[in-house]
Amino acid sequence: MVTKFNFGATDWWLHDMYLSVPLALPINSNPAIVLKGKQFTNQQDAAIFLGRFITELLNYQELLDRSELEIERVKSKDGKTMQALCMAQHYHMFRIYRRPGINVDEQIIFDRATSGDHIIVVHHNQFYSVPVRASDRGRITESELIQQILKIMETKANPATPPVGILTTAKRPVWAKAREELMKTIIIVIVWSLIYQYSQYSHNNSLTRVDTRNERNRHNIELLERCLCIVCIDDDVLPATFNNPYRKNDRWIGERDLANVLHQLLHGGGSRHLAANRWFDQTVQLILGKDGLWGVCYEHSAGEAPAILNAIEEITQKIESMPPIEENLVPSHLPAPEKLEWNLSEASLNNIREASSNFDAFVEDLDLCVLNFFDYSKEFVKSCKISPDVYIQLALQLTYFRLHGKLVATYESAGIRRFALGRVDVIRAASPEALAWAKAMCQGDPESQSTNQLNNVQDEGSKRVQFTIYSADRIKELFDLAVQRQTKEMNDNITGRGIDNHLMGLRYVAKEAGEPIPDIFTDEVYKIVNHFALSTSQVTTKTQAFIGYGPVVPDGYGCCYNMQKDKFIFQISAFHSDGQTNSLRFAQTLEQVLRDMATMLKNSNKR
Repeated sequence: MVTKFNFGATDWWLHDMYLSVPLALPINSNPAIVLKGKQFTNQQDAAIFLGRFITELLNYQELLDRSELEIERVKSKDGKTMQALCMAQHYHMFRIYRRPGINVDEQIIFDRATSGDHIIVVHHNQFYSVPVRASDRGRITESELIQQILKIMETKANPATPPVGILTTAKRPVWAKAREELMKTIIIVIVWSLIYQYSQYSHNNSLTRVDTRNERNRHNIELLERCLCIVCIDDDVLPATFNNPYRKNDRWIGERDLANVLHQLLHGGGSRHLAANRWFDQTVQLILGKDGLWGVCYEHSAGEAPAILNAIEEITQKIESMPPIEENLVPSHLPAPEKLEWNLSEASLNNIREASSNFDAFVEDLDLCVLNFFDYSKEFVKSCKISPDVYIQLALQLTYFRLHGKLVATYESAGIRRFALGRVDVIRAASPEALAWAKAMCQGDPESQSTNQLNNVQDEGSKRVQFTIYSADRIKELFDLAVQRQTKEMNDNITGRGIDNHLMGLRYVAKEAGEPIPDIFTDEVYKIVNHFALSTSQVTTKTQAFIGYGPVVPDGYGCCYNMQKDKFIFQISAFHSDGQTNSLRFAQTLEQVLRDMATMLKNSNKR
């Protein structure tokens, strides 16, 4: 007998985690995936790459439509069997859309008959619809697709093009109202009098006529909602000064560092750069820069990173192994891509101006840093019989403690795809055991002092805590206890025994039963433990790709890490306006923490 377990609170979780959150999508919610940069000799090479990528993406979508995607499996808790994971996120990825709402957003899943027959390409803030299937013969050829993309890439910037895409950067209720303004039907009532010569009264008649000017806007938005994906072709690059580099030898594309690249993929640099060359409601935005920048920005309510990342990495690797196209492209007789023209009222123009101003201020507040740590990797951690994820989580706890003198509520996403429709629960790394070990590690030796002093960095936000009471053996004992606690926390969550989803379910059950909300959910302590000043996730990739996102609270950090065979990659984010948090200080302190932890383990092995 096979027992099937569903994650029964999916709708509640989705509402709680995403759809009811009124914050803007970019930075707050939508992550970005930084992929290996491309090198093109000319515009046609770039068009060929995109044409091939979309062709393979269509092949992947057809695989999904046939329900032929290989089921992913992980070891069961006892290690004796391989357990299947829920694949629902993969199957919805290219047919799902997040529509803004004044009170709550709406997640729409389209069927294959009404979606995915076109892509949207945006260039110089101008959107184009490119059909990928012809009504008379099915899919267009790869060569035809390349030529359609090339036509768009050859267009010149038009200052008169309205930056409508910037509206999707607004807070959700604001964007919902702006969307209504774009789509509203204008009713014109014409009244006239027919005065009959021989009558003693006037007979008033009226004619109602619908103004169809906004039908074009409705058509455009429908195309944007139902497309397979959006391809953003960026003809601008963010200046190298947009974000200060962590270290000069991390240069990757031209004179830009990895944090600069992440900025462009995450938010486009604001209205003065590329933010209007996006449509943040759509699940998948593929972004190609004129300097070879390549990556993805994705809408997070649709699924977790592995669902989209696996497809993107596999397709990219497949294309890189393809031979170059040496023959000239055969001329195509397809109609030109449909240019999406907008009819904008003065109210819509004001909405665009307001969205631009607000988003520019938000973008300027974002503080990003990328750390590549090469001293050792997950293989060393495994050799010490420690889970690499547990190890990194404790490193983040010690880093925060060294900087701020305390631990805070920490969020790490725990995949629960062992359950049908499961998404994530919360691994909480800030434990009493982690705190005891962090205090012990902050004794008065020079290596435990604030890394900011060692690197001559201004240290106003750092609060060093010094102790001199722990022996090396005792520190290792405390570390072992912290590892045990964190390992249990991790295993409990991924096997469905976490507390956060359970508590959320109880809250919604009470609400739907018409009962008063239990006191626990309004208690100040409950608010504190859910104020995630450290929001983290592990996303391991097959390539050198990594993922980045913003903090989830104004006084917090975001940290996504990728554990590879030869290094660790960390993306760290904060907000300048907080005054206490700083991504560079965090990265430098984390680097020293990782070295101190390795020294601790190596010394304990010698004894």
